[in-house]
Amino acid sequence: MPVIRFVQVSRFRGIRHAVWAPCPGINAIIGAGDTGKSTLLDAIEMTLAPRRNMSFSDADFWSLDVSEPIDIRVTIGDLPDTLLDLDRYGSFQRGWHSITGLSDEPTTGSEVVITIRLQVDQDLDPRWCLYSDRADADGQARELPSAERQRLAPVRLGVLAHHHLAWGNRSVLNKITEAPLGAGSALADAARQARSAFGDAAQAQVQDAITIVRDVANRTGIAAAANATALLDAHGISFTGGAIALHDGDGVPLRNLGTGSSRLLIAGVQAAASNTSPFLLIDEVEHGLEPYRIIRLLHTLGSKQPASTRQVFLTTHSAVVIRELAARQIWRAGDDGTGQVILRQAGATSDEQATLRACAEAFLAPKVIVCEGPTEIGLLRGLDLHWDTQGYGTFGSYGAAMADGGGGSMITRSLCFAALGYRTCLLRDSDVVFTPQQLGALAQAGVTEFFWDAGLSTEQQLCMSLPDQQIEQFVQLAVEEQGKDKVEADLRNRAAHLTVDHYSAGLGISVAEREFLGLAAKKGGWFKNITLGERVGREILAPNLAACSPSVTNVINALGNWTAATH
Repeated sequence: MPVIRFVQVSRFRGIRHAVWAPCPGINAIIGAGDTGKSTLLDAIEMTLAPRRNMSFSDADFWSLDVSEPIDIRVTIGDLPDTLLDLDRYGSFQRGWHSITGLSDEPTTGSEVVITIRLQVDQDLDPRWCLYSDRADADGQARELPSAERQRLAPVRLGVLAHHHLAWGNRSVLNKITEAPLGAGSALADAARQARSAFGDAAQAQVQDAITIVRDVANRTGIAAAANATALLDAHGISFTGGAIALHDGDGVPLRNLGTGSSRLLIAGVQAAASNTSPFLLIDEVEHGLEPYRIIRLLHTLGSKQPASTRQVFLTTHSAVVIRELAARQIWRAGDDGTGQVILRQAGATSDEQATLRACAEAFLAPKVIVCEGPTEIGLLRGLDLHWDTQGYGTFGSYGAAMADGGGGSMITRSLCFAALGYRTCLLRDSDVVFTPQQLGALAQAGVTEFFWDAGLSTEQQLCMSLPDQQIEQFVQLAVEEQGKDKVEADLRNRAAHLTVDHYSAGLGISVAEREFLGLAAKKGGWFKNITLGERVGREILAPNLAACSPSVTNVINALGNWTAATH
């Protein structure tokens, strides 16, 4: 079955330039809003559309600049025999190699491919043709025959997919069967019966008008109207294949299905039928579906099949989709700021796959703060919640998501995000020493580091930096969540004489007591989950940040500045 090997889009809507070599099977595009995800699907659909009646406007040109044409090229491989005919298509046949890419002529070891080109100039008149450099240089131009265009035409599942549940021109059902056996005569008979039945039922309601028409016809000598009656207009009631639709067992049209159900059904039909389009385009694949049905839809589309029978292009903002797919099936679209859209494959290694599964939500944001673990995530979430109530900018409002570094995996996960073009930073403890090679890899990848004083975990840094009043609050929160017996047992493990009562702000808290408290909190795991870390951040740190030592305030302020910066 044909496969799209290469896509090139120039000056189309929000894309000044993009090149992409998608894979067979599923290709899921993620990325921030306005990075060209849906535009890529539109470009493929318009270039391979079987009908040539599309309209364009100035808004379809990049930056509204109509002086440079829209130029979209879609290169297709795994060609049917009809397109391998040298006599008809030899001048347009090109070569594709998975490593060296596209060449203008097939070479040894390369696959024979053809490129379909769509151009739109300022006259807004679209033109489709087969393309190769040498044919273009010789002034040769040729279009695919209609039958070939029909075979390559993609199916698009938009937000509204109900038209696929009837036998209309653009329906997947129509692709499978064209029209039910005998439908032509059956539809004609149905139209005739409808006209007759309406005339019988409506006769009484329109009798006065009919009487007047007949009288006028007799007086004026118009014999054909002398016996006029009311029937449905023969032109207005002529049925087409679109009048045939799927219904349930009670006769209710399946068009009444919910959005998610109809998309799931049609995707299943598309996957099951061997003679439907080789290309399926789905915008916002999760739309209208619960998580368990999203997973079912992806399975239906072949997410777990080693060799899919068709190529699927989809966009998504769903963490469920990211967790369910393999890294090689996911592409991140990012704009470099000049209108050039860069597509990066999420990868294929076990580390990359683990990062996708563990941090799926973070892949849907433009900036990522990789946190060493749940305590740090909770702490930043708490700061966010407090700042939001005060009307300040938050990490989230600046487009930053927090990702769990998984402790020892934090460097690997930071590098995974950076490799996909995310603006990435790492917030970590300083109680683990990293090698120069690890720190060098972070620097080379452009990952910004934020960390506490040497040798200190987050709990230890807080205990060394918070004012006495907040130290007492810190201990009381631990007692509330962990119980007094556990807190005191953890304190005695650090120093036999320590109790909760030693941490009263009114008595004064020594440096040694702070050190023992930090160790007890760390080793006892008092705040080793997001919820408890969030309480520390929201109730203790955020309202008193200005009173903390510079070791904390400098890190938090620098992290906030990094988040607020655009690049």
